[in-house]
Amino acid sequence: MKQRVNKNITVFSPFLNPVGVKRATFGLAKVFSQNYYNVNLLSVHREWEGLKLEENMKIIYLSTIFKRMPTKGFLIFRLVSLIIGFRTVFSLASYLKSNRTEILFVSMMPTIAWLALKFSGKSKEINFVISLQGFPRENIFRRVIWRKIFNASKDVIAESEGLMKKVIKMTGISKNVNFIYNPHFENQDEIRNKSEFVKLDYKYILGLGRLTKQKNFSMLIEAFNLIDHSNGLKLIIIGDGEEKSKLKNLVNKLKINSNVLFLGKIEDPFGYIENAEILVIPSLWEGLPRVAIEAQALKTPIISACKEGGLEEILMNGHAGIIVENHDVNEMKNSIEKYLKNPKIALSHSELGLKNISRFSLETSAKKYLTKFSNYF
Repeated sequence: MKQRVNKNITVFSPFLNPVGVKRATFGLAKVFSQNYYNVNLLSVHREWEGLKLEENMKIIYLSTIFKRMPTKGFLIFRLVSLIIGFRTVFSLASYLKSNRTEILFVSMMPTIAWLALKFSGKSKEINFVISLQGFPRENIFRRVIWRKIFNASKDVIAESEGLMKKVIKMTGISKNVNFIYNPHFENQDEIRNKSEFVKLDYKYILGLGRLTKQKNFSMLIEAFNLIDHSNGLKLIIIGDGEEKSKLKNLVNKLKINSNVLFLGKIEDPFGYIENAEILVIPSLWEGLPRVAIEAQALKTPIISACKEGGLEEILMNGHAGIIVENHDVNEMKNSIEKYLKNPKIALSHSELGLKNISRFSLETSAKKYLTKFSNYF
């Protein structure tokens, strides 16, 4: 039975560009509001546009000055983030000082939120909860600043066990650091093809994601080049990004143009995921990628070249998918061939992933957060 608490949660998640993070954070906020929390979603850019709010939810604009500033492109995003981040420290501090808040829930830019909380003078009154996303690269700044921030936090919740272990090692703080898997679906049936997908008349391996250095698609292309695709096997890559030209040049160099298709960004790729022989995620690092969970829901076998972050947990340490070294092209090639030649193994891995997919549901994640919150009061 739900307990009426009538407490106020402020959600600060600036620049929610990654789709997975946006859906997860908003989904959690919805469930918080359904459990009698009043939820204020703070906006500094265009974070919550187009989303349907529950009865106890509202959007608070800290500023509208920067609402239409561009964020596309690595350098532009960093510059705009710096400018808006500096300005937001003061507007957020003013908000916290003037509005009643029991919980400040932060899933992006924890340093900005921490500074604002200090300037507001409300550090001792507000429960500061940090939800860590992705798989941040380690540097001196993060080690020093995050140590201070974590010490000032009520709870630090990593989106995966791997991320939790990384930040504990990075900061040396463990007393208030835990993990709760980010929710990636409210209802499992939502992970299905919503558009009319015409099944392709050839078999294909799929790579899906932003075409950036992190995603390491060059490794997938090089591994595919070593496979016998004389039977018409294709490699389809869905996504866009700054490495597109470089990857196309590699395909030209290897003379496999007729077997590699770049389809660009597709809003609803579920049909391609569901009908792929294999989804390959060759990334150098990842957090808890939504595409892997979507593939598990659609029973598509997965090969990952990323041992850091949450992918190893999604693939259950290699029992629900194959994990290879992220620079070993031959191991990737052998793993692809293993699935192609042994469909029973591929099926058993994908079935195990599907069987355990409830770990990433909104209901499971929100319940764990609400249990934590109930201990604050």
